[in-house]
Amino acid sequence: MKKSFLLLFLFCSIYLNAQETASLDTTAVRILDRMADLIGGLRSVSFTANISQDVAKSKLGLVREYSENEVYMVGPDKMHVQVNGSAGHKGYWYNGATLVYYSFDENNYSVIDAPSDIITMMDSIYRNFDIEFPAADIFFPGFVDILLEDFPHIEYLGEKEVDGINCFHIMAVNENTNLQLWVANNAFFLPERFLIIHKDDLNKQYEVNFKNWEINPDLPEEMFSFEPPPKAKNIAIMATKSF
Repeated sequence: MKKSFLLLFLFCSIYLNAQETASLDTTAVRILDRMADLIGGLRSVSFTANISQDVAKSKLGLVREYSENEVYMVGPDKMHVQVNGSAGHKGYWYNGATLVYYSFDENNYSVIDAPSDIITMMDSIYRNFDIEFPAADIFFPGFVDILLEDFPHIEYLGEKEVDGINCFHIMAVNENTNLQLWVANNAFFLPERFLIIHKDDLNKQYEVNFKNWEINPDLPEEMFSFEPPPKAKNIAIMATKSF
């Protein structure tokens, strides 16, 4: 079973107590399966992911950072992401062979050889360059299986409203992490909110709010190719690990 890079990063230190009794809510699992089936069957998709996360950047405590992420994907090998937030304005263009990173603020870019499909590319780029893509976990095959493996307690918490949309609220808990999902109660069963709370002294949080879902949009091929702006500099980007 292939695990997503973000879930591996979050949960690789978790070892479940053999004596612990799991409590898996079958309603929650059915909702998660329905969401995963819909996402797995998409030919193309676009959405906005508004992300807030706690980052340890100050001696006084955590700093909350924000970003708005516009995501466009065509399976299996096309993706374009625009990120605008606390860390600046960035763009990513993936065409099945290379990933281009561009800084709008600095007007420089890097071209990285990449695997031939979106899922493998996101995993590889994270492992080698420490670049995370917004809400990547929900697009990985086996997302529900990973939750069932790593979280002994999964519970359906009822219907809740998220920005005017009626949602199924699901919580998954293990020793170190509280993960919550709000899945739209409509024909598409798409996630509306995704929250991770670390159960440590800092209680760091990572939250994604999804907006503007477009199912199987007709996205032009040209939007996945990068054309350097005038005077843009081609710079090298260093891998965090050797290949």
